[in-house]
This record gives sequence, C-alpha cells and structure tokens, in this order.
Amino acid sequence: MLAETRITGGKKKFKNATLVVGLPGIGLVSKLAVDHAAKLLKAKRIATAYSPHFPNQTLATKKGKLKAFTFKFNHAKINNKNVIFLRGDLQPLTVEGQYELSFAVLELAKRMGVKRVFSMAGYAGEKAKKTPLVYCAASDPKTFRDFAKVGAKHCPIKVIPIVGMAGLLPALAPTVGLTGACLLVQTTGEQLDAKGAKRLLSLMGDYFNGKLNAKGIDARVKLIQKSIAKAMPKQQTHMQAIPAIQTDQPKADLTYIR
Repeated sequence: MLAETRITGGKKKFKNATLVVGLPGIGLVSKLAVDHAAKLLKAKRIATAYSPHFPNQTLATKKGKLKAFTFKFNHAKINNKNVIFLRGDLQPLTVEGQYELSFAVLELAKRMGVKRVFSMAGYAGEKAKKTPLVYCAASDPKTFRDFAKVGAKHCPIKVIPIVGMAGLLPALAPTVGLTGACLLVQTTGEQLDAKGAKRLLSLMGDYFNGKLNAKGIDARVKLIQKSIAKAMPKQQTHMQAIPAIQTDQPKADLTYIR
C-alpha cells in the first residue's frame, strides 16, 4: 500500500476565509512575503501536512529537535478578515506529488471555510521596475478585478507558464468550488529578492484593506544568506533557475515562474 499525504489539525472552521500561499520559488519572493506576514500577525498553527512526496529525510537541529518537511497552515486576521497562510520549506519533488498535495490542500481549505485561494510567485521575464509590477491571472473576471483595484496588471505576454503549486493551487481551486488567483511580481531572479517580497506584502495589505509592515525583511534576507553561505560551498550558493517550459511562443517570450 502506497503512503498517502496526511494532515493533522484543521478541525476548526472559519467564516469566509482566504488561503494565501507562500512556497519557495524564484527569488523566494512568495515565501519571504508570507513568512513575514505570518510572523507579523502572530498567526497560529492550525494544521500540518505530511507527504511521501517530500524528501525522505528529516533535520536534526542544534537544539536537539527532529524536524520533518511539512506544509504548515497558520491562521490570522487582517482587518478582521480570516486569512490562512500556507507555508513550506519546499515543494513536492514530482509532478504527481504536486497534484496530490494540491488537491489535499484545497479539500482541507474548503472544509475550513476558505472561499478563495491566491498564490504568489516571481516573474523573471523582464527587468524589474523600481517599484516592481505585479501581474494577476485569475479563475474568473471578478477575482481579477478585485486585484486590479489594488494595482495588479494583466499579464504582459500571451502565455506565461507557471511551474509548481503556485500555479496549480489557484488553477485547481474551482474544482472544489473555490476561486483562485496567482500574483506574479517582477523579480531579477536573484536568490533572495527582498524588493519583490515587499511589493507582494504591500499588495496583500491593500487587498485586505489593512497594512502589513515590511520592516525586517531585509534583515531576514541577510540572515538567510549568511546561513546559506555557511552551509554550502561558495560555488553552490546560487539557486539554479527553473528551466522554461517549451511553448509555441516566440523565443523572446519564454520565461519561468514559480
């Protein structure tokens, strides 16, 4: 019998909640923004997902703890609106794993009262502006208009491949009766892009009619960079770009997002 994804917790139900996805990807913009928001709002853990599609290893910490790779669901309120943050240190290693975990996340989200799902990712297809632009792709026109009201734009080219769960979760949300959107912020594609993360954090605050202070993101980036430099040889510290998915777009339009 094959091992399956298991979720602990998730019993509590919230009224008209939004699932905000922050997973690793290009520039770590999504993870940086969501981790910062969760810490800022003192979000409380409400569920944890364990999956055989994560690496078959655990981490032994200096403090004596044993840490498995998981997805964490944390609840907080922004301007009295229920928000559930989905956080993780990595994504499943296979296509099958990403689909399986995406459906498990969406089904749990619906049971907890989530009505809409939005993910965030980096768009490295063009040079980032001084204030990075954020593009939106949504499951329906109304959802797009909601984000357009707070500054999101139409995608700049005809087709943009979105690799990983940042694309899958909002795209599959309608299969369980939810709406979805993916926000793509301009990024240089650097290992850690604080500027892109700050822009996503600002837009997130505007969307919920609240304010999310970005103070501390730069310090967090420096701390992570320092940790990476210690843990890896210098020649391995740069994160490899995810290759573009081949489409019928002209070569100049090929890009990658995650």
